[in-house]
Amino acid sequence: MCAEGVDVLAVKGEIDVASSGRLITALNDVVTNGEQAVVVDLSEVGFMDSTGLALLLNALRRVTKRGHGFAVVCPEGPVRRVFEVTDMLDTLKVHHTRAAALHAAAAV
Repeated sequence: MCAEGVDVLAVKGEIDVASSGRLITALNDVVTNGEQAVVVDLSEVGFMDSTGLALLLNALRRVTKRGHGFAVVCPEGPVRRVFEVTDMLDTLKVHHTRAAALHAAAAV
């Protein structure tokens, strides 16, 4: 999905070592083929472990290396708690809403 100069990757389900292959493929596609900012929407993710966090950090590194913005959508709940506990809210530009994340990613 694309929204005004930003590629949006909406993720559903769980992100862990067992399911990470699908996310790796999707992130690689949007990062490698995209020429604009990236927003990863985790609004419909019910669980994420350190595997997901590592994938997002890698995507952030790759996107910013290309000079594009990156942000994450994650409302309150157990997945957001992962970002809070690891002190990654600011690093990954985690926002409660898609609108806020789109604005943050496009601002780069």
